Amino acid sequence: MRLSLRRRAIYTGLVGHFSDEEVWPLLALWENKYAEQPPFALNEFLAEVVLRTERKVERARLYRELVGALTGPPAQLLPDPSEQLTAWRQGRNEAVRKIATPDSAAQSTFLALSRTLLEQLDSPQQMALRLFAAGNLSGMGVSAELSTRLRIWLEQGGDDAVASLGLEQLRKLLNLLYIGLCEFLGPVRADRVLSQAVSRVEAQGVAFSPRRLL
Repeated sequence: MRLSLRRRAIYTGLVGHFSDEEVWPLLALWENKYAEQPPFALNEFLAEVVLRTERKVERARLYRELVGALTGPPAQLLPDPSEQLTAWRQGRNEAVRKIATPDSAAQSTFLALSRTLLEQLDSPQQMALRLFAAGNLSGMGVSAELSTRLRIWLEQGGDDAVASLGLEQLRKLLNLLYIGLCEFLGPVRADRVLSQAVSRVEAQGVAFSPRRLL
């Protein structure tokens, strides 16, 4: 299936669940990261969708609708949103250039959020999640040295490795932890654990909102 058809299918599936403001970053995420991935990567994409959106998503229903759009007749798909997506990207890039976020504030919030996530698990679950993340760092896009430091941080604790990460890398690491939660707890309980962690960290009055890491 051509990229334009797959993009139309993903867009058709998303618009029934999200506003325009939400759809474009999700569609851009799919195009940047998942468009060339095999079909089973759709589950990983949905895990990121749930992580990035602040409200509850009917994941099973959305999955069925996306699969239906990808396998159904093109005549049932919405028109290709390529031009609108390009316009969104251009506007987003301009906005990003105007906003500078201190990495240290994001790092502090990430550490608080990851601790709060782990505190909701028993000791065997905590270790299983740490080992899962430590064994799946290849997608982080960091140097071998930093990957080793992150693995040590996940397995043994400490903050030094996280202090080297920028905002997008922190988001990737949080997403990796969330995917691990889904593996061990199932998506429903994983969503609940993440939501509770976000609420608890927000209640601490942190300078950098944990929702900006989603």
